[in-house]
Amino acid sequence: MKITSVLAAATLAMASTTFGQSTCNEWSPCYREGYCNVDASFCLWGLCDESKSYNSTSCWKPEGCTSQVVNFHETSDIIPIGSYAGNPETNAFLSIFEPDNTRIGSGNLELRMKYDPSTKKGFGATAKSSHTIQYGRVTARVKSGSLAKGVVTSFIIINEQTGDEIDFEWVGLNPDQVQTNFYYRGVLDYTKMLPANVGSDSSAAYHDYTIDWSEDKIVWLVDNKPIRTLNRADTYDASKGVYAFPTSEGRIALSIWDGGNSGQQGTQEWAGYPTPWSADTVYKAFFDSVTIECSGDSTPSSSDDAGSEEPSHTGKDEETNTSDAGNEAPTNVPENPKCIPRPLA
Repeated sequence: MKITSVLAAATLAMASTTFGQSTCNEWSPCYREGYCNVDASFCLWGLCDESKSYNSTSCWKPEGCTSQVVNFHETSDIIPIGSYAGNPETNAFLSIFEPDNTRIGSGNLELRMKYDPSTKKGFGATAKSSHTIQYGRVTARVKSGSLAKGVVTSFIIINEQTGDEIDFEWVGLNPDQVQTNFYYRGVLDYTKMLPANVGSDSSAAYHDYTIDWSEDKIVWLVDNKPIRTLNRADTYDASKGVYAFPTSEGRIALSIWDGGNSGQQGTQEWAGYPTPWSADTVYKAFFDSVTIECSGDSTPSSSDDAGSEEPSHTGKDEETNTSDAGNEAPTNVPENPKCIPRPLA
């Protein structure tokens, strides 16, 4: 979605007045971070705020888990989120940001990070799964882009609304290592991060990284060898009376980003500072495949076979979200300046 500089300026100027208010109408029903719109970047489950949207059915429903192997052989395996019509059987991953720094070529997914002179830091890429998952086993075959300090590559399962997260991350400051971490309900406890040696430069060769997530434990594996196990029983927080263990349904996210020039001291020290940049520098992370085994399933299908059967659902609420929604605005839409599309990064 592209907007003119005039509209962008007007949108940003109104951000403080629209944030936190229920301003969405039936033509721009989905609320996200102070703005309303109709496409997937607003209506996708996990991004859309149901409590502030037009009604309780405006936000798309969670798509649920499907066991599959995504080989990134087809360009349709990932599309820009603004072009996504809501059918997870057609597009396995969504590119979240604009400009779109994702590419499919030579049988893999390539995430790029380029220098942005306006922010004086790198602008990377994030690909999120169209399906959701709550427990199961996910393996990403990765060649990290973290070949210089400050460059961070990530493979995580995340629920952005609850703050639950399970991580694999690579930082250019330590390219021979992969780091594991988890977060519960958005509490940023960095003391739980544990590094593990990959055995070689993670940016030089592919390795299989697996998150095996069940109700009782999480196991992180590299090349099918366990490097860390977290038992739910060991996460009990007596002061709050809860197990600080990720349980929320989430999405798989693959990304490359500039931690060295983030502007946050702790992040910069962790990732390495500063990230080296020149005008033509491009950092690249490669994902050869993602294998998803939902809890209770054992035979994931390949993305090469996608489309051979009619999908059973679209992930949208059929009554309020159709595949044509937002293509053309009705001529009788009442003026509502608070429903200006949110500018994308």
